[in-house]
Amino acid sequence: MAYYLIKKRFRGELPVYCAEVRQKRKGQKMFSKSKTFTTKGAATKWAKILVDQLEDNEAMNLLGLREALLGDLIRDYIKLKDKSNKPLGRTSAYGYKTILKFPIANIFASKIQSHDIVQFCLQRKKSESQPGPATLSIDVSLIRKVLRIGKSLLGINCNQQPVIDSYQALYDLKLIGKAPVRTRRLESNEYDILLEELAKKEHHHSNIIPYVDIFKISLLTCLRVSEVTSLRWDDLDLARRTIKVRDRKNPNGSAGNNNEIPLLGNSIEILLMQPKVSDLIFPHNSRSITAGFRRTCKQLGIKGLRYHDLRREGASRLIEAGYTVEEVATVTGHKDLNVLWKVYTKITPEHILNKQLPPKSKQNE
Repeated sequence: MAYYLIKKRFRGELPVYCAEVRQKRKGQKMFSKSKTFTTKGAATKWAKILVDQLEDNEAMNLLGLREALLGDLIRDYIKLKDKSNKPLGRTSAYGYKTILKFPIANIFASKIQSHDIVQFCLQRKKSESQPGPATLSIDVSLIRKVLRIGKSLLGINCNQQPVIDSYQALYDLKLIGKAPVRTRRLESNEYDILLEELAKKEHHHSNIIPYVDIFKISLLTCLRVSEVTSLRWDDLDLARRTIKVRDRKNPNGSAGNNNEIPLLGNSIEILLMQPKVSDLIFPHNSRSITAGFRRTCKQLGIKGLRYHDLRREGASRLIEAGYTVEEVATVTGHKDLNVLWKVYTKITPEHILNKQLPPKSKQNE
């Protein structure tokens, strides 16, 4: 039990107030601390805060919770995830690795305050990588996650409330926010020059990646590159002209989220051209593919184009070809049609201009 005493004393003719906080357990003194103030109100305020802290710590001890630095909490969480059947994704793993480099990692998880979160974001923004609001939003959400589950999952004294309390300041300073919606599509002759340059890359003696075929399949199927490299021969149904895409990305988890998609255009012909050297149709590292694509764009002077933009390009081409949003969602795997329409489709002005207006009827003249 913690309690406090306020004693009035004099320094010469001036009164001062000595606040003393004590804590006893089973009749034995466990803690004692005193401090002198010039006003009784200041002494009482200090004493009450200290008593509350001691009682909170006592409650945590009774619950069997332990104190740990935020950095140790993060490391323990990563180890636990690595041993589970659902390890951290690349983005989360990189985010936690980055957080560990900043001073906030050396603060006890139970002592973190909202201003510590704000200071972390200010420091992060000034770092060499100079991340934008969207990246900082991910970092803050990662911190909030470990503080939210650390108590129940790892028995660590922590609370997510400081992160929640920091949001107002973070938004006011424009430190966090949503990423702008990307609208990049292939422009002008980019499709042709990319195919030409990728074909040259294929003929290099050290290359084993069929860049051209993967590029075309990405457009025709609207698949992410990691999904393209996960396609299996056993999942190809030639009679029905479909293929099963396993463990597609999903907000509720990718494991077991399998979709069967139609193979449009000459997709089947491209797939059947691949040598059967593995259970996978394209047994290549997805990161190597995106790296090669990025280098090709740089060589050609193509700016602002990412490999993932091919997914938007493919979806937009299907819409322009006359497919409905619902039909396109069957290919892209989107369950929320609003996300598909807002993020993954962008109809060009040229497409609209090329469509002829229906002729006026004589009745309307």
